[in-house]
Amino acid sequence: MGLTIIAFLASPLLAILALRALGAARRGAAARGPGAGEGSRAVAAANAALAAFSLLQGLAFLLVIARASGDWPLLLERASGTALLAAYLALLYFALVFPEAPPAPWRLAGLAAAAALAALGGWRILGSRDYAVALYLSTIGAARVDGTRYLLIAGAEALMGLGAAAALAARSFLAKDRLSRQRSAAAAAGIALGTAALWLLSGAMPMRAGVRATYGIMPLGALAMGAVAAYASGLERVFDWKAVGRALGSYALLLGAVGLPAGLAACFMGLLWPAAPGLAAAGTLVSFLIAYFAARGLAGRFLERVRGRGDYREELESELSHVELAEGREAVLERLRGLLCARLDFADFSVLVEDERGALRVAYSTGQARPALERGSALSAALESAAPRLLLRSEARYDPAYQAVRGELAALFDELRAEALVFAREGRHAIGAFALGPRLTGEDYSAYDLETLRALYGKLFVFAYYLKNVARQSLLHTVDRELALSDQVIHFALEKVDRVSAPGVDAAWTMRSTRRLGGDFVDFVRMSESRWFFVLGDVSGKGLSASMNMLILKSTIRTFLRVERNFTALVARVNAFIKENLPRGTFFAGTFGYFDFAEGTFYYHNCGLPALLLYSPALDTFIEVQGEGKVLGFVRDIGPYLKPRKVSLPPGSVLVAVTDGVTDSESLRGDRFGKDRLKRSVRDRLGRSARDIADGVVEDLYAFTDRRQEDDITLLAMKIGTRSAE
Repeated sequence: MGLTIIAFLASPLLAILALRALGAARRGAAARGPGAGEGSRAVAAANAALAAFSLLQGLAFLLVIARASGDWPLLLERASGTALLAAYLALLYFALVFPEAPPAPWRLAGLAAAAALAALGGWRILGSRDYAVALYLSTIGAARVDGTRYLLIAGAEALMGLGAAAALAARSFLAKDRLSRQRSAAAAAGIALGTAALWLLSGAMPMRAGVRATYGIMPLGALAMGAVAAYASGLERVFDWKAVGRALGSYALLLGAVGLPAGLAACFMGLLWPAAPGLAAAGTLVSFLIAYFAARGLAGRFLERVRGRGDYREELESELSHVELAEGREAVLERLRGLLCARLDFADFSVLVEDERGALRVAYSTGQARPALERGSALSAALESAAPRLLLRSEARYDPAYQAVRGELAALFDELRAEALVFAREGRHAIGAFALGPRLTGEDYSAYDLETLRALYGKLFVFAYYLKNVARQSLLHTVDRELALSDQVIHFALEKVDRVSAPGVDAAWTMRSTRRLGGDFVDFVRMSESRWFFVLGDVSGKGLSASMNMLILKSTIRTFLRVERNFTALVARVNAFIKENLPRGTFFAGTFGYFDFAEGTFYYHNCGLPALLLYSPALDTFIEVQGEGKVLGFVRDIGPYLKPRKVSLPPGSVLVAVTDGVTDSESLRGDRFGKDRLKRSVRDRLGRSARDIADGVVEDLYAFTDRRQEDDITLLAMKIGTRSAE
């Protein structure tokens, strides 16, 4: 009864794999035309047949165990054999059409041959005693009396499976691209191993007292074969075989060093159970705890080396952060190429940058080709629609999103001699691209390499933005190059702020950086005539790196605004972006706001802003409305900590928001400027304009600190006047 459960567990899993493969076949046919989904369709048929085999065999054995009368158990067992034959025939057809389907006449011929063999073999199995003679209940469970030609039938099925595996292996050897080689090789290996397992379990294992005890676990072989075939048919990205082998080797080492001793200890404790059950239970628990901590220590200290992951991400991220952009365009590009090449081990490298007309053109290349991606072209439109950040050559070949421009995209990869393209985007619009060539070792980019490129996207965006907007400027030739570069960065950041022009509203802000380099920023985005989105805060860090991170974050927030309508979800997405894309340790302390001036309301999320004050004319006092909030960038899921607030903005009220550069500034005696001095400074200027309030507070701050500034200063002042009646 215990082994019969395996059949009922394997059957639904195989059915799910069949449905997923069928869906992939439909999508492939819709995107790439007839024949494109034949491989997935064949896998769907094979998995459906294997699911039927597992279910029918499980039912047959269950009826025997339940001592059911009649011929139903034998009929179900023969039906399961017919389903297994159908699965092998489907795999033969899969070998014919995968990874690229032949012309329609060949496919029709293959289907006709499979149908004929299924009819002939099915009759021999179902209608005669050649496959199985009887099922009965033995001392070790359900047993079967094999037919006179059972081994011949099982051997023929095994030859079908091995033939399909051999055909796929040949296709892998002859394939021109890496992804096709890997897909075919993975399918060949899975089918060969599954076939061998089924043959061993059903025909080659020895019998005891006329009973082969391994019948009950045959569905495990079917599940393994069907799962690998489904994985291979849906594979759309190359992987590193050596990395996979090293990973399996590391797990084998862990099993031998820790798992086997723990298992032996548990067996020994089991022998002690009749005499001392308490001691046996305690000993088993202790042995597993020791094994757990030993496994953790072994994995952390040694296995990463065995698996060869090459944990270089943090070092590369640090090296990219210290590239001196003020050295000039050519020096920066050479340094960037050297750092990436040293870690990823490639030779060909190109950088494309957006020109004045919006086209991506080669700004740097180790080769001679100079392809261009023209703005408005079909290829540019397809890439803008799909908006990939990282695109591999293999993905470009098989992704339905690029069906219409597959030839142009392949030509672009060929001209750039690239294996991967990393796009730097402002929203969906690409401002630059980095083309990475094949690895010199001949290996494919591993999953760790690709994860690293995604994690470094923020850094690469900085380089693309620098090349597009800053590197061309003559300011790079001044003596103080770093400060000149900062002026350019701040200029581009500030010019995109939508000026508040709602009736009865007077808003002004000021930003002062310690060296004209910093991460503070203010942004307003006009949503409608009376509604405005607002963000103010401080990106951690100093100097040029903080300025660039500020620019990336500001651009990202505006991008999210186009697609995210939920205010809280927007803040959560910004937090996730900081955590996953900006350098490790980066955080943002500020506030996100939404003004509805027609209703006179202000909705906001405070995320660590030290002071958000509202002057109430009715009470003639300042109210601290900042509320509770968490700084963004420390936890992956900020949602549970977000608490939206709402305040009214009556006529005559004044809203003031500042970063910690204002409140935490100290005098020569070590006194902090604080909120009380901030309130007094604003109160003294309530009758003046918002600009006078903002500038006046800064002057009071400078007078308090004797014009010393140790941190960036950002301040917003907003006065609400009387709204005209409509």
